[in-house]
Amino acid sequence: MSYITSCPQCDTQFLLNDELIAAYGGKVQCGSCEHVFNASDRLTEVDDDVSSADEYKVAIETTPAEKTPPVNRLPPVETASFDTDPDLTASKETLIDYIIGQPAATVNPTAEKEAAPEAVLNLDGVNKKSRQHFFLSILISLLLLLVFIGLSVYFLRGKIASEYPQLKPALERICKMLNCTIDLPKNLGLISIGNSDMQEDDDYQAVINLSSSLQNNATYSQAYPNIELTLTDSDDTPVIKKLIKPKDYLVSKKKLAQGLAPHEIANIKIALRVDEASVASYRILLLY
Repeated sequence: MSYITSCPQCDTQFLLNDELIAAYGGKVQCGSCEHVFNASDRLTEVDDDVSSADEYKVAIETTPAEKTPPVNRLPPVETASFDTDPDLTASKETLIDYIIGQPAATVNPTAEKEAAPEAVLNLDGVNKKSRQHFFLSILISLLLLLVFIGLSVYFLRGKIASEYPQLKPALERICKMLNCTIDLPKNLGLISIGNSDMQEDDDYQAVINLSSSLQNNATYSQAYPNIELTLTDSDDTPVIKKLIKPKDYLVSKKKLAQGLAPHEIANIKIALRVDEASVASYRILLLY
């Protein structure tokens, strides 16, 4: 259990627990004014998640709440009762004679000085340790947050560069130091195939020409996809299957690096040699 105590001399607050209170019998020394007092007389119970007196003070100032009465950890003092018996009642003169007749108690100053000092808990060290733990927790949390942000930017660098072009130069400089590249996004769900047509070539035998179009429906640039072209016969049986990469159907390498611009429609033409295969139809599939 955790408690807050305060110095009666300077009102400085400190965080304690059951172990510290039990170890020193409640006797503590203020780390601010060095006043010694019994912390058990000035305890306020707090939640276990409170890690320092400063945190408790901020919580009290920001969230009004009913004051918790101090917890008195000292056991109640039992008052001895005496029966009044006429036979045991002494007169004033008898008591005076008795007191005068007793020898005076002797006090040895040297013995008092040699007596072992009572153990007192110094609250200055406890308070410093609580503050150090609180600030260390904040520092670790900030470091973990920075690591999470860094990893997110690293793995989403391509999408960030596409949606926020103004950040692309900075990302490219960082990637140059990390020996990485910024790839264009590859979302096939936002790329559609337009009208396609396949015709035999007029000048070359056993060559067919396929014309089609690709449309980018995204609000950012995307990489050109691979095209899987399947030629089938009259029974819809595949006779030729070929994977055509962007560098094979694009004329400009600059266009390959820039990718499909937002909402761009790119027309493509592909010439394919079929030799003696009997081709009746075709199928187109986009891949990355």
